[in-house]
Amino acid sequence: MNAAWDGDDSPVVGVVDPETDAIDAIEIDTALESVVADVDGTITSGTLETVLAAEPSVLVTGGEATLSAVARAGVDTPVVPVGPLTGIESVDRRRLPAAIEAALDGRAVRRKRPVLGVVLESADGDEWDVPAIRERALFDVTLVTDEPARISEYSLRDRGSDVATFRADGVVAATPAGSHGYASAVDAPQLSPAVNAVAVAPIGPFVTQTRQWVLPTAALTFAVEREESDASLVVDGRSVGTVTIGSQVSVSRADSLTMLAVPDDRLESA
Repeated sequence: MNAAWDGDDSPVVGVVDPETDAIDAIEIDTALESVVADVDGTITSGTLETVLAAEPSVLVTGGEATLSAVARAGVDTPVVPVGPLTGIESVDRRRLPAAIEAALDGRAVRRKRPVLGVVLESADGDEWDVPAIRERALFDVTLVTDEPARISEYSLRDRGSDVATFRADGVVAATPAGSHGYASAVDAPQLSPAVNAVAVAPIGPFVTQTRQWVLPTAALTFAVEREESDASLVVDGRSVGTVTIGSQVSVSRADSLTMLAVPDDRLESA
């Protein structure tokens, strides 16, 4: 259930501005400083690590990469996303002071977004010899061949039961937020935020009538059954490992990221 968020006394507003995402840098202007000062709060900015060390009451992020980094960090601090974000309710940068004022005044609304746990278990040895790769995804998980036009065969299992085996360039599993981004380019179903599921679709399937699926996030398993090229595991746009025959990728819901939405009727002019 979504509920209004009551701000802290003397809140700390953390503005995340990692150097790797400088294009989405958020300027701390006089209006924002004034809003925070009015409630005896403070602003801290910098890399995600620096901001989290200040134990912020609320985080401000700009762009998809920064928001994904916050989800990977597993924080429980509520987040105000800023800028154009497909599939995410965000705030226009020019209205950020008004949005923060609304959040600190208790007029924001909590939105819970699912975060997926992703585990790549290598076929090159057991778990003691080759540690599993563990990641978290806010938007999507993709297996894709490293070389263009080199089709591999992928399998999909749901809670231990076979769902399908298909030949394709890859496969994507998207959360409700991610289903409006890259997954939409391969015509995957677009999911409502209220749905506790992922949309799964082949990428460049060999058979044009290959099915797509909406599946619960309890326990999905992807594997490469036959390969003509290595497949990369890509999590929220980041390549994190190589999937070979015998390896498997497990995807399940890990937890959620709390975002603060500020509907127009709750905004006041900054």
